[in-house]
Amino acid sequence: MDDLLHSKYLDRKDIPSYPGIYVFFKDEDPIYVGRANNIKKRIHGHTRPSSGHNSANFAFNLAKMELAEKLQETKLGRKKLMEDPEFLEKFTSFKADLHASKIKCLEVKNDVIQTMFEPYLAIKLKTYPINNTFENH
Repeated sequence: MDDLLHSKYLDRKDIPSYPGIYVFFKDEDPIYVGRANNIKKRIHGHTRPSSGHNSANFAFNLAKMELAEKLQETKLGRKKLMEDPEFLEKFTSFKADLHASKIKCLEVKNDVIQTMFEPYLAIKLKTYPINNTFENH
């Protein structure tokens, strides 16, 4: 873990394709811990303007949290939320924010270790339970 925390932030062009753990940072604060078999593809999925709610689920969840009061009244599902102009604007804005975020990552080839390390790191970096919820979908 110290390797990850003391490593440099990556330029977007230098994001690796290896499997492992990645962390989004806003300023110097960690905001989300994720895991992927291909970190580069996963980060692009989170941040690409054309990514939908299934690929950019962190941006989707951020938009949902920001509009929580409104959403409690409407109880719209994912598909309906993506049709709501206000929600779509927030979702798009969060994808852009994530695209501008700082990123660090750590190669972890073993999927069992990835599975165990992701929640541990989220707890350690205090992204759980705010942005890392580990809820089943």
